[in-house]
Amino acid sequence: MSSEWDWKRVDNVPRHLFASLERTALPGAPGVYAFYRDGARVYVGKATRQTVQDRVWKCHRGRGESMGNSALRRNVAEMLGIASARAIKTGAHPISDDEVQLVNTWLDACELACVALGSAASATAVEDALKAEFMPPLTKQ
Repeated sequence: MSSEWDWKRVDNVPRHLFASLERTALPGAPGVYAFYRDGARVYVGKATRQTVQDRVWKCHRGRGESMGNSALRRNVAEMLGIASARAIKTGAHPISDDEVQLVNTWLDACELACVALGSAASATAVEDALKAEFMPPLTKQ
């Protein structure tokens, strides 16, 4: 399955502006998803224990201060100079409302491409293949 998907193919999947994303636009199956900012790939993730719809909506679309379930939101906060992703995850740096707003505003300007796959194993294989080809800057090992 992973050989069928590469970045060129994912780059051509229709994208949704994150600011106006509707939950029903997301696949109700395991899969991979990629965030783009100004046309550039910035993050790739997978949904294996839940659907892409649930993973993106519950973990990355969250608007509150909890960032425990979203490496993407923590990595954006770190990139914006708020605090390290680790400090945010462990609670060593409590997130303020203003900091949450900065992260949300940054993410709202992103676009999201989603690929539904047949199984969690396929999602893992495709994400691994994409990371091997190109590791987006907000994706960490």
